[in-house]
Amino acid sequence: MRATFMGLEMGKRSIMAQQTALDVTGHNLSNANTVGYTRQEANLVTTRPYHTPMLTGNSKVGQLGTGVDVADIRRLRDDFVDGQIRNENKTAGYWDSLENSLAKIEVILNEPSDNGLRGVMDAFWMSWQDLSAHPESEAVRSVVAQRGMALADAINHTDRQLTELKEDLNATVKVKVDEINSIALQLKDLNQQILSIKIAGKQPNDLLDKRDLLIDQLSEIVDVQVSEDNRTSMVTVQLGGRNLVQDVYYNPLDVKSDTEGMHMVTWQDTGVKASISSGELRGVLDARGKTLDEASPSEYKELIPNLMEQLNILAKTIVVKTNDLHRQGYSLNNHKTYPDGKDFFNMPDPNIENWAEFMQVSDAIVNDVKNIAAATEPTWENGTKVNFGDGSNALKIAQLKHDLNDNDDSMIQNITNDDYWRSITAEIGVKSQEAIRMAKNQKVLLSQLESKRQSVSGVALDEEITNMIKFQHAYNASSRYITTIDETLDVIINRMGIVGR
Repeated sequence: MRATFMGLEMGKRSIMAQQTALDVTGHNLSNANTVGYTRQEANLVTTRPYHTPMLTGNSKVGQLGTGVDVADIRRLRDDFVDGQIRNENKTAGYWDSLENSLAKIEVILNEPSDNGLRGVMDAFWMSWQDLSAHPESEAVRSVVAQRGMALADAINHTDRQLTELKEDLNATVKVKVDEINSIALQLKDLNQQILSIKIAGKQPNDLLDKRDLLIDQLSEIVDVQVSEDNRTSMVTVQLGGRNLVQDVYYNPLDVKSDTEGMHMVTWQDTGVKASISSGELRGVLDARGKTLDEASPSEYKELIPNLMEQLNILAKTIVVKTNDLHRQGYSLNNHKTYPDGKDFFNMPDPNIENWAEFMQVSDAIVNDVKNIAAATEPTWENGTKVNFGDGSNALKIAQLKHDLNDNDDSMIQNITNDDYWRSITAEIGVKSQEAIRMAKNQKVLLSQLESKRQSVSGVALDEEITNMIKFQHAYNASSRYITTIDETLDVIINRMGIVGR
């Protein structure tokens, strides 16, 4: 027959199960605003019944229940939605990174505005136009020299700012690699802890939440593929076709610097270049460009290097074209400026590439504005002033503003200097608008996916309060049940069999 005290055991099991369910509810309420937390649920199941199936038995009523137990505490998580979010995270991270870099480039260029490089170029060409009308005026000549220095300074400054931005992005590459390694190390440690708890037969829900949050963060930095072992709950994280994390091991990344200090992302153990196809790190690399050690053509967009190269072409075109015409004219000192070395701009070594960095008005012009060659014919003959009103050479230089530049393959071709610069800034503007649009679209998409995730995994306060009331009432009823059984046993033990004493 059934044990007399079975009712007490059943009540005890019920109290413990309802208390555990209350504890889980309290844990959910406590972490309602915790980033990365997944709602948990106590899985209540019936315990093994009193009678097992048999051919014969002395109980006609069949099996009797023995109470309730908590089979496990499970996370309510949708793995498919997690995969979607991580897949979109890499795209969102890429466009956010690119948008940030392009926004900084736009600030450097400061176009369209009167204070940008285009405005300085317009003022430079206008000063030559004014000189063509007043070639004998030293004041106008001083303006030409000052505008030339302003143009050179503006190009120097733009090149310097782009170089500094490139160096900042290069430093960001190292920061992102360190961040990837830090997350990979944490994932490896979490894998070890999760395995230990799984071996003990427990469910490491909170550790799984921490790991999933780290994977979400990692998927925003680089494109990773994640797979989980259903038996051990450990994950393998792959980056560019190679394991970054596998079970309780991880392969850290490293950076290898070229002669200019530019970092290439490599695997620490082999030194082989790592494949970065998306995420924030790819956005930084697309803006910064490749290192000298990497193959050509580049796999990156080379935003800043291309812009710096275009700025160098513009500087070289202005310097060479202006000097070519300046050499053909006569100054107020009655000499042609070439071969006497009196170019308007300094001529650097023709083999250099960074013309924008070294663009400078020559000392001969800065020290004596009379050396500006505004005339086409000599200004002195036998000690007598002639052609002092000749500004035809200055007019030719002023007309460079509209020159189509079709003489040298290394300079601007079939487009004016102004239109060339406008096309550069317009291209940057289009790319920036694209990045803003794509980043915004990804944010909307991720917001929708996160809402879908929260509908499953998020803590709903109303629902948890309802559960709390439900489990509280069940706990109270279980307590009352034990009291009833206790009273019944008291009657059986202490009151039965005393009649007639």
